[in-house]
Amino acid sequence: MADEKKLKQAQAAFQALCEMLEEEDWHYEKDAENFVITCGAQGDDLPMKIRIEVDPERQLIILLSQMPFTIPEERRTALAVAVSAANNGMIDGSFDYDYLSGDIVFRMTSSFRGSLIGKDIFEYMLLCSCYTIDKYNDKFLIVAKKDMSDEEILSFID
Repeated sequence: MADEKKLKQAQAAFQALCEMLEEEDWHYEKDAENFVITCGAQGDDLPMKIRIEVDPERQLIILLSQMPFTIPEERRTALAVAVSAANNGMIDGSFDYDYLSGDIVFRMTSSFRGSLIGKDIFEYMLLCSCYTIDKYNDKFLIVAKKDMSDEEILSFID
């Protein structure tokens, strides 16, 4: 369990997260006891479900967003190519791909160890994540449905 100092830092970070969401007029659900926020956004094409957790023990902010589809078994190798290509040039965050289940999750983390966390970091994480997810989620879905060579996938993802 987190010690008192870590717990206070987590509470302050969670409060800043909630304040930012309220100022930006986001609709969200919160689990204050576990420092978890769930919300969503509608991109240009697919909806995005977002979970943000403030982890007191590890002193991390963890944003996760699972793609709203599962990759069929016969297209999983093609998606490994697509996810690798998307992650290759990414500055912040990454797509985690479970080849065995066919699930893709976007993940972005930030440490608040020894730091005062303001609303700006949460706004950055949320907006950067939504932009990145929206940029790639429909591309991943197309690759999952369409027969493409590795070269075509690489060209399509870039």
